Amino acid sequence: MKITIPVFDASLCGCKSMRRCYVDMLNTLRDKDEETCIEEVAPGMNTLMVYLKALKQFCPDLVKVHSNHKTYEGRPLFEVVINQVNNKSLDEEKKKPIIFIDSGQHADPKGTILALVVIQQLTACNENSEMSLRVKWVILPSVNPDGMEYGIYNRLSWKKNMRPSDDGLAFGVDLTRNFGFQWSACPKIKSQFSVYYPGSGPFSENETVFIRDALLTYKDKTRAYISIRMNGHSLLHPFAYADVKIPNKLQVLKLANEITNRINQRAGVVQIFVNESMLSMNGKVRCGSSVDYAYDLGIPFCFEMRVFLGRSTAVMAQFQAVPRGYNRQLLTGYVSGLKKLYDVIAAENHPDRDTKNYLMKKLQVTDLR
Repeated sequence: MKITIPVFDASLCGCKSMRRCYVDMLNTLRDKDEETCIEEVAPGMNTLMVYLKALKQFCPDLVKVHSNHKTYEGRPLFEVVINQVNNKSLDEEKKKPIIFIDSGQHADPKGTILALVVIQQLTACNENSEMSLRVKWVILPSVNPDGMEYGIYNRLSWKKNMRPSDDGLAFGVDLTRNFGFQWSACPKIKSQFSVYYPGSGPFSENETVFIRDALLTYKDKTRAYISIRMNGHSLLHPFAYADVKIPNKLQVLKLANEITNRINQRAGVVQIFVNESMLSMNGKVRCGSSVDYAYDLGIPFCFEMRVFLGRSTAVMAQFQAVPRGYNRQLLTGYVSGLKKLYDVIAAENHPDRDTKNYLMKKLQVTDLR
C-alpha cells in the first residue's frame, strides 16, 4: 500500500521543504511500512543500490550515478555527482568548485549512512538547492562494500577489504594504507594476517584504484577532499606519514576550526569534536593515506573525518548517561559541519571575490600555530 506525501512537506528528513522530484520518488516507491528517511534504514549494499538507482531515475537533472569499477567480489563501486547546472552563467558553471567525499574505506556502515544523508540533504531539501548550484559534489558513499557486508552479516568489526592472499590463507588489505603517496616510507608490514596489511604495493586494490581515478578526474577543480572514517570524533589534516608542516597550514587550521566549532554547536554534548594532524591523533606514522595522496595532488583542503564515538561511547556510559538519540544528534552535527565547509568553498568562488573589500575580509587569517 502506498501513502502519498504532500509536496513541500515541512517536517520530512530534516527538510523545511522538499524538491518535487524527491517527493515523486517517495510517493512512487515507498510502501506504507517502509521508512521515509535514509538515516532510518538499515545500512548495507541493498539500501545503497536501491536508493541510488531511485535518485538516478527520479532526479536525473540533479544526480548522476556512475559505477564503472567493481570490487574483488564483483560489487559495484558508486560515484555520485550532484550538480545543479547554472544555465544563467555558463562561465560560472565552468569555474564551479568541487567538494569530494569518500566514505567506508574501513568498511564502516555508519559512515556510509552519513554519506547517504549528505546526498539526501543535497537532493531532497529545497533550502539546500544553492549548495548544488554553487558547488559540485562528488561523493563515493561506500568504497569498501565487500568488507562492509562481511562485517554486517558476521557481526564483527572488520576493516579490510576481502581480496584473498595468493596462498589463500588470509584475506584483506587495509585500504587506508594502500595509496601511492609515501606508501613505502613506513616499516613494511609483511604479514597478510595483520589488520594493518597495506597490500603488495600502492594501488594494488580495485577500491583504491577507484578512488584514485575519481580524484584524478576531478582534482583540478576540487577544493576540498573529505574521507569519512568510523570512531574518533575528529577532523584530521595531513600529514600521516611524517611530521611535516603543510604549506597552507594557517588556512587549513582556520577552516578546520570553523568546521569543528559548527559541529560542537550541534553535537558537542558528550564529547568535544576536535581537530589536529593525523600523525598527532594516531600517535605514530601511517603511510599510504588517501588524505596525504589527495593533498599531494594539489587539493588544498584535505581531511580525514572520524565520525561517531564507537567504543568510547561504552566507556563514557560508565561515568555519565549518553543522551537518548545521541547518534542522530551526531549525524545532524556532522552534516552541519559539512555545510560549513560548503560555505567557505562557495565563498571562494563568490562573483565579487576579486574586489578589494572581499579579498581583505577573506585574508584576515589569525595565526593559529
